[in-house]
Amino acid sequence: MKTFFAVVLTSLVFIPPPPDALWQWPTTGAQIIVQDYQAPPTPWGAGHRGVDIRADSRELIAPTSGVISYSGFVVNRGVLSLTTSKGAIISFEPVAALVESGQRVSAGDVIAEIEEGHCSMRCVHIGLRVDGRYRSPRLELGVVQRAVLVPWE
Repeated sequence: MKTFFAVVLTSLVFIPPPPDALWQWPTTGAQIIVQDYQAPPTPWGAGHRGVDIRADSRELIAPTSGVISYSGFVVNRGVLSLTTSKGAIISFEPVAALVESGQRVSAGDVIAEIEEGHCSMRCVHIGLRVDGRYRSPRLELGVVQRAVLVPWE
């Protein structure tokens, strides 16, 4: 038992802090993920290809600099996509865009108004595609989850 506690205490001392956020948080208020990323079992399968984050105001802030690659509607909701200098595509919905396709924006610019209806409270869905594949934007937002190892028995 002493060995177990020694291992736990030692690991806590040597666990590095989480990395700093690469992006600015795109909403005001508390930094809360309402619904997390859930990868689909197959490329075309059901999943949640992004995170829903809480928004205390309607302002959507550009989390990083880039060029607006899409500003319009998909079915019945406003969608805005921002392409970074490294080619990653960040999409936001549901929004009413304040910018146009082709427009260059800087981190911190207000780029849209968040619309109601995606969550039970005001929130915005943020999707991230890198090299054509969806993945969670947690690392860029600075919200990293640690892996937790549990005993085999």
